[in-house]
Amino acid sequence: MKEHKFVNFSQEADVHYIINKYHKKEHEAVKEYLETLKGEKSLTHEDVYKLIEKNLKLKKIAK
Repeated sequence: MKEHKFVNFSQEADVHYIINKYHKKEHEAVKEYLETLKGEKSLTHEDVYKLIEKNLKLKKIAK
């Protein structure tokens, strides 16, 4: 799949494409976080990757 400008969170292919960029052990955390971003219409793939990385670091610190 080719990355287009903005992520469409209502398209499963877009969501799975992003989830599969991460290690299998992180898939559930990434999927949960993407649920919180569903209403966003103007996030690029790069923006989403940055937000996910930040969220994963926060989760690791919280443990």
